[in-house]
Amino acid sequence: METVASGQAAAVTRGNGTEFWKNSSGSARMMRYVSLLYTGFWIIQPMYEHSWEKWLWFGLVYAGFLSLYFLIPNTEGRMQRILLGQMVAMAFGYYPFNQSACGMFVYPVVILAFMTTSMRTYVTFLVAQSIGVVLEAWLFHLQWWTALMAVFFSLVVGFSNFAYTRQARASYQLRQANDEIEHLAQVAERERIARDLHDLLGHTLTVIAIKSELANRLLPIDAGRAAQEMQEVEQTARQALAEVREAVSGYRSEGIAAEVQRARRTLAAAGVQLTVSMEPVQLEPAQANVLCLALREGVTNIVRHAKATAATLRVEVDGTSLKMRLEDDGVGCGSCEGNGLRGMRERVRQTGGSVEIASAKPRGTAVLIELKVRSVTANVMVEASRAKAFA
Repeated sequence: METVASGQAAAVTRGNGTEFWKNSSGSARMMRYVSLLYTGFWIIQPMYEHSWEKWLWFGLVYAGFLSLYFLIPNTEGRMQRILLGQMVAMAFGYYPFNQSACGMFVYPVVILAFMTTSMRTYVTFLVAQSIGVVLEAWLFHLQWWTALMAVFFSLVVGFSNFAYTRQARASYQLRQANDEIEHLAQVAERERIARDLHDLLGHTLTVIAIKSELANRLLPIDAGRAAQEMQEVEQTARQALAEVREAVSGYRSEGIAAEVQRARRTLAAAGVQLTVSMEPVQLEPAQANVLCLALREGVTNIVRHAKATAATLRVEVDGTSLKMRLEDDGVGCGSCEGNGLRGMRERVRQTGGSVEIASAKPRGTAVLIELKVRSVTANVMVEASRAKAFA
């Protein structure tokens, strides 16, 4: 009887009586029918008394009990409580006529365990029903052993099922929390991929568009230079394809020096002169990747929106803090922030850094990125020297 509703916990934890039985399957569904075997004890007294009247009342009461037993789980709220009250009233009404049916008091207790989460409500119901059984046995001079058995099994089975339902609710909430965490992780991953693809494709398509326009302008006056620009367009497109493939499994950054070289070519094609000042620094792969993508987004914004003629890139290290400042002399847009800049801000924040976008002096826009780094090492002097060689 203790497992009368096992397997229904997931539905009950949602507080939905309609799903009390519906979501059960296999052995759990079978147990709700097996628990009815305990009603076999109810026929003991009618059998010993050999009374057709007793059998008639037993048939009517048992039919009503089965109806309530299967109706209660398929109702909700006030109607569910009314039907449960009718089951309790039926138990009290039939007990004086058939003391072998004292087990009828256990079923409402078990069902209530799956209907309420309040310990106070449950204990109050158990105490009230137990007192009612004892009083009824005293008033109608019934056998005390049947009353005590009804009270004993109601308490033991009742508290066992209430403990079971609390554990089932906790398990259900844990599964819900795990599902939510998994969902949030998937959303975060989709957002990361969207940001990275935006940075990759946005930058690359901008370069292709700028170089294509330059090739078209050069074609009538310098066919050789136009052909060279178109070759670079082809190389850029092939490189973009490789980078998109890398984005699927995580970026493998070529280093800040290679990104600076790429930025210089892009800005030169747009007529913007880049001045670079870098200090050597040891970066973790994740930080190097973030810094490269941030630089790429900043360069893309200069080409698209700044209308600048010159830009400056400074990378400085102060203790364990790395600062990268990219500024231009364009029209300025310190308060403008689209998807690219928002993606940059989120990506830098995930590595423990910060992004500040402000107006440059005397005009233009400045993007300041600050990251925490472990140490400055001589091993990366080659990176810095390569970057300066491109200046």
